Amino acid sequence: MIKVDGHTFLRSGEKIGFIDGDYIKNHDGDKVGYCRDEHVFDMAGHKLAYIEDDRICFRDSSRKIRVEDNNDDIVGGDLSNLQKAAVRVLLGE
Repeated sequence: MIKVDGHTFLRSGEKIGFIDGDYIKNHDGDKVGYCRDEHVFDMAGHKLAYIEDDRICFRDSSRKIRVEDNNDDIVGGDLSNLQKAAVRVLLGE
């Protein structure tokens, strides 16, 4: 589980990253990706995932995660479903 505290992401009490606008940054402050127009991108601009209806779909597989389940895994804060999807995709589950 990842806890959102303001703009900071914590796993087991340790900072793993934060959000800065559309960008997700790791704990060192390096940009690891961003979200825009219902898609999650890496910093090279490759689409990694997208939201379709109530599912997070991954570009390179048939794997899908319900948005509701993702919201149970990324708790707190005031992030959109897309931002929470980006956290999961870019910083891990």
